[in-house]
Amino acid sequence: MAQPVPSLRRAVPDDAPVIAAHRAQMFTDMGDLTPEEAQAQVDLWTGWLRSVLASGDYVGFVAEETGRPLGSAGLMFHPKAPTTDEPATVRAYVLNVYVAPQSRRQGLADALMRAVLAEVQARGLRSVSLHASAQGRAIYERLGFVEAAHPELRLTLGDAL
Repeated sequence: MAQPVPSLRRAVPDDAPVIAAHRAQMFTDMGDLTPEEAQAQVDLWTGWLRSVLASGDYVGFVAEETGRPLGSAGLMFHPKAPTTDEPATVRAYVLNVYVAPQSRRQGLADALMRAVLAEVQARGLRSVSLHASAQGRAIYERLGFVEAAHPELRLTLGDAL
């Protein structure tokens, strides 16, 4: 008997709980959050994802097999000033790329990323960025991602300012 073949589809607002759970597991797997810390965020992420999926501010893709989600990936667009090198007024950013452990090394992350990149191209954008985990870095490099020239700096404003 043939094994079911995973399929890929565009995410809808009802996929928000699945994507939020994948996001929680992604941060847990990377060691950025404990399972308890990640789980505490799931309801917040679910509400946010439901909203941005409905508005189109987040474009997601879900890999599944016989209705069972195996992985997902997302894409957001942030406003930016146009330049002669990049005339677009939005910046594409990949986030929430996750494949369940039992489904890894089967090409699902590659398929999810190719769907994301097709969306970027369909919108006429010339570039896309992401923050790679150590586990995912090789996939992104195979797809042509390179280290950015200008790393991001961040300041967290506290009560003292």
